[in-house]
Amino acid sequence: MFRIPSHIGLCDRIFSAFMHAAIVAALAPPLLIGLAALYVLVSAAFGAHPLWNEPELTMSEAAALKDRGTIQRLIWEGVDPNRRSRVRAGVLKSEDLNLTPLEASVGTRTPVTMQFLLMHGALMDDRDRKVLVCLAIKDNAGEILEFMNAGEQDAADCEQVATPW
Repeated sequence: MFRIPSHIGLCDRIFSAFMHAAIVAALAPPLLIGLAALYVLVSAAFGAHPLWNEPELTMSEAAALKDRGTIQRLIWEGVDPNRRSRVRAGVLKSEDLNLTPLEASVGTRTPVTMQFLLMHGALMDDRDRKVLVCLAIKDNAGEILEFMNAGEQDAADCEQVATPW
């Protein structure tokens, strides 16, 4: 009777383990890519942004960032362009602020956002104008002062005006 040497069985086991590892290694990347794609699709179906986490901007933050697209979207959604809202630390100053969108727009130092807000429902009475002029003076926002036709007499009134910062 012929016997198979015992070392051949060991070779078969080693070969089988090697083939198993090779199959797993070959299937792992496409499987992981498929799972990632499934995660992205399911997240998107539920309104989540799976690839980035961008916080929702307030109207005042959008004004401070000159993001007229977000301002327009918020107005279409019914957000009041005169309502104070939070501006997170790092957007205008190193601390959180509670500003109207017009006040936040002074931080851009250009009148573009202020004009946009005024054309889309933001209101500015005499008191608001004084505060905005004083903010512009303190921030050296010359273009805003020019847009608002601010003169020497406006600068004298800033002593009595409390600014948000």
